[in-house]
Amino acid sequence: MTYLIRSRSNRGRVEATSPGARFAACFVALLAAHQLADYWAQTNYQAANKGRHGSPHDNAEGRVACMAHVATYTAVSGATVTGANCLLGLGANWRGVVAGQLISFATHYFADRRFPLRALAARTGKLEFHDAGEGLAKGSAVLDQSWHLGWLAVCALASATIGATRASR
Repeated sequence: MTYLIRSRSNRGRVEATSPGARFAACFVALLAAHQLADYWAQTNYQAANKGRHGSPHDNAEGRVACMAHVATYTAVSGATVTGANCLLGLGANWRGVVAGQLISFATHYFADRRFPLRALAARTGKLEFHDAGEGLAKGSAVLDQSWHLGWLAVCALASATIGATRASR
């Protein structure tokens, strides 16, 4: 199947972009944005406090820090996917890009609050792995990043397919 799109970046010329190519480009853009936003754009305060929970004060502090991180993350991610879409003339629909970003926001927040991901690890028999190691070599960091990577694929799929239309011109 060939999908025909018009974009501003190609000055009105019609180009064919397959859903697979659109998915691949969106995934690469999301992966690059993830590396920038999760490590470079995140502040030390956000990294140190986004997982805080327990007392009402700690819960509030953790939610605020995590929300700030995920909001910044989503801004970087959204700008990267939108930029790739425009510059490469991918033809992804804005509804798909927004859906992908909403999925990313929700799943990123879930994992980065830390205790929900630890509970998931416990339910799936991965708690010992989750708690092993230190620093970035800790199981929790590996599970966190694998969670993010898996959901980035879902976000790329949403970005590439939701609202995409097949033109017959």
